Amino acid sequence: MRVRGRWPQHALARFGSLIVGGIAALGFGVLGLIGMAVTDEPSSLDGLPGALAILIVTVLFVGIPFGLLVGLPVQLATRAWLRSPSPQERAAMQAAQGQARPVLPPGLRPGSWWAGAYEDCVRAVTAYHAVVRTTPDGPARSWFTDVGRQLDQQLDEALRLAVLGESLDAGQAPGGPTAVVIADRLEQARAAFGQTTEQAASIALDLRSDTGFAEVRAQLDTLAAQAPHLRTET
Repeated sequence: MRVRGRWPQHALARFGSLIVGGIAALGFGVLGLIGMAVTDEPSSLDGLPGALAILIVTVLFVGIPFGLLVGLPVQLATRAWLRSPSPQERAAMQAAQGQARPVLPPGLRPGSWWAGAYEDCVRAVTAYHAVVRTTPDGPARSWFTDVGRQLDQQLDEALRLAVLGESLDAGQAPGGPTAVVIADRLEQARAAFGQTTEQAASIALDLRSDTGFAEVRAQLDTLAAQAPHLRTET
């Protein structure tokens, strides 16, 4: 996962209305000053008073309208482009989805809480593998891959918990004491899978080359530590 665009696009995404409005006001202001300088007609607005008057007029009647009518759409469009996935990221996500596990395996009922919890876990792990596919080759990607294998193993355990909880709910009223314990562990797993994927995406943004591995090593250690550890608890 790479940061899209360069500093001009990021500047437009943050201050597009101000930039476009400022450029328009500056351009018209310069034209007004040139016109004032070359005219031979006497005026009470020559010199500094005239320049201030032109500045105020161009800001109020040129800069603000251009900023709202032109700059704001440019700013919003640039933000949308920066937030959209690149073709490489789309391809990585499609490849990861093609290898993803089914979100409703045997043993889970469609629409149940247990199926929904497990589906969220699957989606988070699938997104994680998409992040790995967009990470440059090097030691960091190898580290990501190792964590991904651990996530796959923990996903097996999440499925076991979901199926166990589903079977308990089928035989007793939902919310029984054992089901509550299992649901709590599965909820923690769902949150941990999501946090791990978000952290991986954040780390991937900081990677530019193999030399970046040393800079993000502490973050990678944190990533491995916060990943779900369901299997070790059983």
